[in-house]
Amino acid sequence: MKILTANRDQLIEEHLIESHISFVPFVRFMKDKAKKAKGSRAAFFSEIVRHFESNPELSQPLASDVDVAKYQEYLDLVTATVFPVTIDDSRDIFGIGVPYRFAIFYYSDKFQQIFSEDGKELLAMPKGMSPEKIRRDKLSWLYKLILERWYNLQINYDTEIVHPISFNGEGLTQYIKVNIDPRFVDVRLKGELPKLDCGSICAGDFRSQDLSILQQLVPLDAFALEGFVIWTIQDVTRDYVVNGLKSLILNIRKDNELKTYTQAREYLKTLAGREDLNVHLVPFLKVNNRSVLETTYVSQSIIFSSARSEQERLSLNDQLMTFLKANPLPLVLPEVTRQSVELYPFLKYLPLHGIKSFILFPILHENNLLGMLELATSGSTPLDFEILANLQPVYALGSMLLRRSVELANERINEVIKDQFTALQPAVEWKFTDAAWEYLHTPKGVKQKDIGNILFEDVYPLYGAVDIRNSSVERGTAIRDDLREQLQLIQKTFRSINGSLHLPLLEELQYKNNRMLSGLHDTLFAEDEVKINEFLDHEIAPTFRHLYDSEDALKPLLNEYFTKIDKHTGHIYHHRREYEESLREINSVINNFLEKEKDELQQSYPCYFEKYRTDGVEYNIYIGQSIAPERKFDMMYLRNLRLWQLSSMAKIARLTHDLAPSLTLPLQTTQLILAHSNPIAISFRKDERRFDVEGAYNMRYEIMKKRIDKVRVRDTNERLTQPGKIAIVYSYTREAEEYRKFIDFLIDKDVLLRDVEMLDLEELQGVSGLKAIRLSVNMGRALPAPAPSENAN
Repeated sequence: MKILTANRDQLIEEHLIESHISFVPFVRFMKDKAKKAKGSRAAFFSEIVRHFESNPELSQPLASDVDVAKYQEYLDLVTATVFPVTIDDSRDIFGIGVPYRFAIFYYSDKFQQIFSEDGKELLAMPKGMSPEKIRRDKLSWLYKLILERWYNLQINYDTEIVHPISFNGEGLTQYIKVNIDPRFVDVRLKGELPKLDCGSICAGDFRSQDLSILQQLVPLDAFALEGFVIWTIQDVTRDYVVNGLKSLILNIRKDNELKTYTQAREYLKTLAGREDLNVHLVPFLKVNNRSVLETTYVSQSIIFSSARSEQERLSLNDQLMTFLKANPLPLVLPEVTRQSVELYPFLKYLPLHGIKSFILFPILHENNLLGMLELATSGSTPLDFEILANLQPVYALGSMLLRRSVELANERINEVIKDQFTALQPAVEWKFTDAAWEYLHTPKGVKQKDIGNILFEDVYPLYGAVDIRNSSVERGTAIRDDLREQLQLIQKTFRSINGSLHLPLLEELQYKNNRMLSGLHDTLFAEDEVKINEFLDHEIAPTFRHLYDSEDALKPLLNEYFTKIDKHTGHIYHHRREYEESLREINSVINNFLEKEKDELQQSYPCYFEKYRTDGVEYNIYIGQSIAPERKFDMMYLRNLRLWQLSSMAKIARLTHDLAPSLTLPLQTTQLILAHSNPIAISFRKDERRFDVEGAYNMRYEIMKKRIDKVRVRDTNERLTQPGKIAIVYSYTREAEEYRKFIDFLIDKDVLLRDVEMLDLEELQGVSGLKAIRLSVNMGRALPAPAPSENAN
């Protein structure tokens, strides 16, 4: 048998160490086996040793230019001993080679077929990899052998290497694992053993070691290799693809999802064993339980990619979903014909792609349709169930990949929701992260369905409210004016129709309209509003529409009516629109201001800041050690926040005051602060996605918040909150004293006027003894930025 060697370009650094074929290590190994074995096995091993020792040439390493063919009988004994009797020359891949050389002197037919193009020279090993990669792998293998044999170091390095190769000259990549076994290799020391300090070589991954340094410390010319190595090669395509898909799933993120699917398709094609296979994996996404199509996936889908419009794509999707829900089994079409396309109309574009054979494989998890796998070929060899059998090892992984895509899609949606509507603020997000981590790592036996209560104890609350003055009255006035205007328009329309038609019903409707119009007073009761709206919707609207459609002579008259009402609601709406537009503009100014201020507040000490809309804007702020346990809390931060609250309320009052002239409806705002000096506990309410107070003792604070907005000054009918003023409600004298310092400071800055009112408030249900400080905001000039809080202390 001829020695297979690589050409000189591929003999990378094989001159670094002397290497010879030798049977001495093998014979020594057989002697040891003969001593330990018993019976016929011992006799067998002894006979092998006798046969080798009968030839004196084999007691020494063979010459470099030796013709190994003359030792064929000995090689046959080696292979009969080393390899199992079940090995097949035409199927199994193995060989015996020179240590550290691309020189194989005994090999199976399959080995020669894969690694030799012409039966004379080895291909580059491993195929497709760079010379530098080959050099490093060979050096790592060699130094592992030397360090273990001469320095007794256990090296953390796996000598089994997986690499790609093409079988039978096909373009389809498969994966093999090469193991070069050195057990029959002696590492001979040629002189004095080089000294070596273990150092970093003993730790970490040997693959990451700087081999150039090791070459200086342990030069290879101090050693020689004698013996032979056993090459065993396995086709590990299936395991490699499975592990590759696992790795893809573990590392898939929003920024690499498309790349992950591209690689997954290549893995599936490899596992299927068909180079001509067109593979697409498509997840089925839902929004509010409605099937949706994401362009990233469907743009390359065989079924969807040729649709001429989004509407047609949705139509194909509806047809596909209907079919798969009724038939959640693989659809195998060995031949795509006109009849099959007619039978499955969602496949109408297959012939356009030149598809001759097609498989549609729905992927389910717990009876939920996660997505589909499309397999297609334009070749002459049809697809059948054997392809699906080849892919069976990765069915579960395909399901996991699709589920992960659904999760990523939901994450993207949630990011938008958080960005536009609500989010966990950074100040408290850490608490939720900890809770989620603990939940994920809680044993199944004790894990509850939901994460437990998220609680922050001993936090100081600050509450503020910017309300629209008399908002209920203004809204009621707008509604009343709109209804009056529409009833007057109906009255005018009936008068114009009068006499044109002889319909007593019209007279009855005119009578009812006039009564409602005359019954409208300054105060509009809810039941009156309901009656008028029912009259407009169920009597006037259908009557006028019928007359418009049936009486051509009345069309110009009725058209004038229809142009003045809202085409969607059928009502006049412009007074309410003016009110809502003014309200929206005021709230927008307040919200923008608070959003900017909220971010700046976090720079001094983290706090939780939530605002919500009523007719105006209300907000809660919570600050304390439990919000930011890694930072030391001091009451200075609370005082700073209270000063900010007072000065920001003055600024809001000025902003809304300056805005009033530009509003369609000049609405005014009132500003209210609730002072509360005792810490409370808050917990997150999952149903409302916000924090609320925890515990019966703390409920008094929550009751005060809900009832002070309309509180009156004691023994008067005067509302505490007034336009252009700030009201601070408190319970204890110490709270008033602290705020008086801030008030004096802001008066000195001309932010507030000097007319400070100290007021007693009326008794409220469940709350008594409340007092208030009422302040007038200086509207005369722009507000300066508040100075640091220590100036107010």
